Amino acid sequence: MTETSPYARKCRVLIREQGLSHRIAEIEAMPLDDPAALLDINPLGKVPALIRDDAAPLFDSPLICEYIDSLDEDRWIPKSGTARWRVLRFQALADGILDLAVGRRIELTRPEDKRHTYWVERQESGILRSLDLLEQEADKFVGAFDVGAMSIAVALGYLDFRYPESAWREGRRRLAAFYEKWAERPSFQSTQPPASA
Repeated sequence: MTETSPYARKCRVLIREQGLSHRIAEIEAMPLDDPAALLDINPLGKVPALIRDDAAPLFDSPLICEYIDSLDEDRWIPKSGTARWRVLRFQALADGILDLAVGRRIELTRPEDKRHTYWVERQESGILRSLDLLEQEADKFVGAFDVGAMSIAVALGYLDFRYPESAWREGRRRLAAFYEKWAERPSFQSTQPPASA
């Protein structure tokens, strides 16, 4: 994991919420350095990745969250039915926001003469449309403590961290109130990325 990865943060928040810190160790890995220890367990060279005793490693945050959730009776991902699809849908939307925000950041770290304004604008438009949808559907996740709501909160936190000029709170009162409640949770505070990163 890295402290700045929002995908790893999802898993780290869930570990804390499920009270599993004593069972799952968090090991720092800098994926851009292609460390052999990471590549040995995840050929994609990405975090998060999870090493399990006597079983194949897992990678990709939705899969790892599903595994973490299976370790405790207090389920953050419903096993079946409409509730399961609601939670997974919101996780997918939040992950899509993260994909766009990370892609935007990567594009903006390129030398100015190599940046593609089209892609930056496309990513920003997708983020804003998704935030508008979340504001419209806030009644479906506000007050929930599940992987969908948690993933949304992580995505909003990442926008504050890497894309503060999005001003995502403007015109999205319910989404802003939802985020403030998550920001108070110990699991969220202890996984906050370092301001200096």
